[in-house]
Amino acid sequence: MSNSLRYRLGGLLAIVIGLVVGWFTIAMQLRAAYSGELDITYDLRPFTLVPLCLVFGAVFLFAGDRWEYRTPDHKNLTTSGWVAFGVVVVLTAVSFWFFQQQFAALGYV
Repeated sequence: MSNSLRYRLGGLLAIVIGLVVGWFTIAMQLRAAYSGELDITYDLRPFTLVPLCLVFGAVFLFAGDRWEYRTPDHKNLTTSGWVAFGVVVVLTAVSFWFFQQQFAALGYV
């Protein structure tokens, strides 16, 4: 198995993990809120994990091992790595804000 194929399969696995975690930890809680359940609990970690898996998974799926997201000594991110990480941060903030707005609109405080 080539190195590029491993990266692409890893990207696909990361996307699947992100979707599964997002479904069971975020979407199911919103679904419960829409159906009017009284007590809903959620964790903040999936709001970071899901965008991280989706962004890095998508890049690895499409670019394979050609994407140089870290320096050759594996200690620092390159510019493209920082851009991807910035996208993750923005998606994390936007998804949590959207989640909070939906809960507030439904009367949960």
